[in-house]
Amino acid sequence: MTFVTEREVAAPRSVAFAAACDLIEEATGGPVVDGHPEPHGVGARFDFNRRDRDLTAEVISFEPPWRRVYELSGAPVALYQGTLAITDRIDSCLMVWSILVDPLPDGGSDAFLDGIQPSLEEVADRAKALAEAA
Repeated sequence: MTFVTEREVAAPRSVAFAAACDLIEEATGGPVVDGHPEPHGVGARFDFNRRDRDLTAEVISFEPPWRRVYELSGAPVALYQGTLAITDRIDSCLMVWSILVDPLPDGGSDAFLDGIQPSLEEVADRAKALAEAA
């Protein structure tokens, strides 16, 4: 399954990317392990709790200000991989956030899956607002 949201952001790509990273840091309390480059790069780990679940997001690709890819563990799914990609526009940028999920075959992922798209929309709205306010 794939979940996708797009936002046209009235800010340069570098500002939108930084705003998304700031939002992730704010929502998680920051990395528990710094990545390369510090703090958000490859290998960075962010521990947080959502819906009474302890989750860990680990950055597996970091190409500022274009792309950030992470894998989530602790969720009731076989695979959860998120990608933030930002492309330039003439006077703005396009932020695309996508989540690829492989649900558990027994239906154990259903309740968790129901919350992905609304959460993704909320995060994208907040990142857009932060970038445009900068």
